[in-house]
Amino acid sequence: MARMGEGRPDADIMLVGEAWGETEERSGIPFSGDSGQELNRMLQEAGILRNECYVTNVINARPPRNDITAWIPEDKKSITGRMVLRQGKWVDPIVADGLEMLAKEISLVKPKVIVALGGTALWALTGNESIVKWRGSLLQGPANCTVIPTYHPAAVLRMREWRAVAVLDLKRACKELRRGPTPKPDWKFVIRPGFSQVLSTLSFLQSKVVEAPTWIDLDLETKASHISCCGLSWSKTEAICIPFMIPEDREGYWLLEEEAAILRALYRLLTHPNSWVRGQNLLYDCQYTHRRWGFIPNVKQDTMISQHVLWAGLPKSLAFQASMYAEWYQNWKPDKETWKEGG
Repeated sequence: MARMGEGRPDADIMLVGEAWGETEERSGIPFSGDSGQELNRMLQEAGILRNECYVTNVINARPPRNDITAWIPEDKKSITGRMVLRQGKWVDPIVADGLEMLAKEISLVKPKVIVALGGTALWALTGNESIVKWRGSLLQGPANCTVIPTYHPAAVLRMREWRAVAVLDLKRACKELRRGPTPKPDWKFVIRPGFSQVLSTLSFLQSKVVEAPTWIDLDLETKASHISCCGLSWSKTEAICIPFMIPEDREGYWLLEEEAAILRALYRLLTHPNSWVRGQNLLYDCQYTHRRWGFIPNVKQDTMISQHVLWAGLPKSLAFQASMYAEWYQNWKPDKETWKEGG
């Protein structure tokens, strides 16, 4: 029979792990072993007290040999006849009971923020998988609460370089709790623009750089060794994506004369001395602008290099940086994975 966790029944923050370990099995209290001690230390560093939290697991029981795959198989050959389908996975009935109990706990406690500690909790609360991809995201959880996934303390004990990142995620949870939900930005993104809209946007940006130094964020997408689109941003919420290749037309997005005019405008903008071009791994982008467009932008900052200089031991990907520095962050699916007709 599924068991409940422990903590304040009116807690604003809930911590959800995977399952019991040996110490938890003896005590009946979630996170009471070594990983629990580490969790307590990280919570304190993030400004959260353990006694203000409700702490539980997806399954408040200990899996055989401490191996959760005995209850949630990773391959089809491990699925047994007694297992049931829940949220796209075949699981042992004890997991199904745990999911029902977790839903009951959330309904009773009514937390404002839930921290999903590890991949199993992430899946149970949101249906998403891969804690590495989703950690740090602000996700919509059950009963309209915010779910913030991060590494499980047991994983932190094995991978010490993850600790600072997990504390950062807990600080994000503390901020959500103290200041209220972070609103999703009101992005003004222009995609698939018309010719006049592209030229008017580039003219607007040209007037800005003529007046004063202006940061212009640049990002290219490539396909088959050609530039498929060019993204430009000039504020936290404004951007335009200028397409050059589309799946449904091998001749490209623009007429020849239109593309030539756009490239002349891009050249004037991106090579202007007051155009401070910033981007991620611009060594890659600049080889394409040089080879395909005949110019190199006036680069002032490469965020990948900046990240590596500041935090040499941490990942340098754009998604990881966004999870660290963006006020509102949610893992996104790469555009190249959705390249299709009409996409």
